[in-house]
Amino acid sequence: MRILLASLAVVALSSGAQAYCYPLHDSAKDGYTGNDLKRTLCLQQELAQSTAERTLQTQLDATLSRIQRDLQQQKLVQQQLQYETMLSKRLFP
Repeated sequence: MRILLASLAVVALSSGAQAYCYPLHDSAKDGYTGNDLKRTLCLQQELAQSTAERTLQTQLDATLSRIQRDLQQQKLVQQQLQYETMLSKRLFP
């Protein structure tokens, strides 16, 4: 299960290349605002992608923590059952 989650995280976080938003020179033709608008939209897309990746990572971390906690609880229950079985064998041979 851990391998599946790790694989999912790698695929999800590596998909989609990060945009690199760089400023360009504006011209009088577009009123000196065209490239600024494009860059602003590019930066907004980068922010949205980054936020989505962080949200996914948080969800994956929470799921992994829950699975690890459940496994630990199962181990404790198993140890308790083994101990009780051992005691009952000693008390009632």
